[in-house]
Amino acid sequence: MRRKFLFPYDPREGQEEFMEFISKNINEGAVCLNASTGFGKTPAILAALLPRAKKHKIIWAVRTGNETDRPIEELKIINEKLGKEFFGLSYRGKRDMCLLARDIRLEEEMDYQDVSFLCENRRKNCDYYLGLQNLDVEDFLGGPKLYSEILKLCREMGVCPYFAQRELLPFANVVSLSYNYIIDDGMSWSVKRLIPFTSSFLVVDEAHNLQSACGNLNSDRITLGTLTYAQREIQRFNSLEARRVENLINRLRSELQLIFEKVPGEETEFNPKEFLGSMLRKIGADKYLLVEVLQLMNEYGVKVRRSQLEEGKNPRSSLFHLSNFWLAVIENMDVQGVAFIASKERENIVLEMWDMRAAEILRDKWKNFYGCIFCSGTLNPIKAFAETIGLKNYAGKSFHSPFDKNKIAAYVTRGLTTRGEELSEEMAKAYVDAIEKFVDAVNSNIAIFTSSYRIQNDLITAGLREMVESKGRPFFAEKEDMSGDSSREILDSFKDAAYEKNPGVLCAPCTGRFAEGADFPGRELEGVFLVGIPFDRMSIKTQLYLKYYETLYGKEKGTYYAYVVPALRRASQALGRVLRSKEDRGIFILGDERYTEKRFQQLLPDYIQENLQPIEALSITNELKNKLRSFQK
Repeated sequence: MRRKFLFPYDPREGQEEFMEFISKNINEGAVCLNASTGFGKTPAILAALLPRAKKHKIIWAVRTGNETDRPIEELKIINEKLGKEFFGLSYRGKRDMCLLARDIRLEEEMDYQDVSFLCENRRKNCDYYLGLQNLDVEDFLGGPKLYSEILKLCREMGVCPYFAQRELLPFANVVSLSYNYIIDDGMSWSVKRLIPFTSSFLVVDEAHNLQSACGNLNSDRITLGTLTYAQREIQRFNSLEARRVENLINRLRSELQLIFEKVPGEETEFNPKEFLGSMLRKIGADKYLLVEVLQLMNEYGVKVRRSQLEEGKNPRSSLFHLSNFWLAVIENMDVQGVAFIASKERENIVLEMWDMRAAEILRDKWKNFYGCIFCSGTLNPIKAFAETIGLKNYAGKSFHSPFDKNKIAAYVTRGLTTRGEELSEEMAKAYVDAIEKFVDAVNSNIAIFTSSYRIQNDLITAGLREMVESKGRPFFAEKEDMSGDSSREILDSFKDAAYEKNPGVLCAPCTGRFAEGADFPGRELEGVFLVGIPFDRMSIKTQLYLKYYETLYGKEKGTYYAYVVPALRRASQALGRVLRSKEDRGIFILGDERYTEKRFQQLLPDYIQENLQPIEALSITNELKNKLRSFQK
């Protein structure tokens, strides 16, 4: 096995079969792999592909920049244990790699576009960019490099890390980068001309995120606040063109305020063609004149951005954003699969352009590569996944999880459900009572993952926090729109509590950052109480999504793909926070009687399906204590 595959560990159950499946099917084009966290997907995929790395580079795509290091860390282990000399790097965008932005202390405020603008306008006089003429790539090629290592070396050498890593790309056997470099045409060209996609293997990690990543890429939103700031910016200029731009902003504001008065409830579908047509008729103009003024607005936005840079500020402009938004709306307002939504946020109004066309956008991307691998712990059902990302010819397989059945307890409660538009006070109290019995039974770090922020708030109102704290347990809650620093602080404090006398209780929604992105090895999380099934709220947005998918796939399949499967994937991701290795133990309470239904249960991880038993809420404490005693034997 080791002669054929470059696997640096003693293979566990299923891993050789996993690598054989890749080797056998990768030449056919696409491979879809479902295997739980803890299976060892990353080293196994590398082990199967690296014997061919001299001819075919490996491009490893991940959801966020923070995840790019993982395959490079495994590549280091392969080199060390097997005596190989593969080179690879975790590749980051300008926002993470610009030393100039760090020097002027603006990197935290800037997004990718802001830093790109900074680079374009300061490059000729940037000491780091000019230092590239002295760059010797040999200084970097002594083994695979993590993003932080490239950044440190470049700081010491006084060269630009972003452009230095680009010089390294032709030498790399493995390049790990974010999805955007694959699915965004505006970004992929920068990598594609240095790494030939057509002769490369593409590995898409946590591939269940592809649909949302695609939607986020092509979507945008503005508010009345955007118009207010844009008006302030244009008033800096005194010219006929500037007055034309200001007149358009005022007209847009007036028309949007009329919409605000007509929005029923919190949100409604917005028809941009009717909106713009009505506005143009009132001012006696046409679409071409509108586009002309929007392009003028964009030019003034660029001037504002340059001015901001000169003042040492973030080069962001509401004029620039506003013009790009409306130009994109005009381009997409007749495109099926692009929705427009108006919603109220307190006294503000939000207009959103939302692109739902994942399969249509993605299907042509995969043809650019020699072979593709899509992997995740929540890829099932593989057929549904493949269809919704535009895959037609593929080989798919699910692999059994490696966890010890004797260290898993999984129950579904009778009599509890979040079904319906609202959670009654009586049901919220019943949930808190059931969770109390869970807290009493499990004296280790546990999480209460709720189907939504609304359900989480209902439980807290019903006394969840007070109940937990009355037991002497620290209570940690994820909040909506919390900052990255605040979330890291909560996460670190919760993890630290695992080693204290009174372990922590984390409360977070399945749609939040802790239920999927966070990692809790060993004692840091040993139990989950899942409150409800995390279906999308039946908002206008959800209704439009369902309607679009029913158009593509038919009513029954469309509902399944757009509504049922994503909800159970969220639930599975939340449950998956507990078990990270075969040595871990896991205690799971599925707090909704609907999980007894086969159509939902069959979409849960195998370690849940195989161990799931019904339980009365009143019996949770005794049942779990008995089960936990059996874990010790």
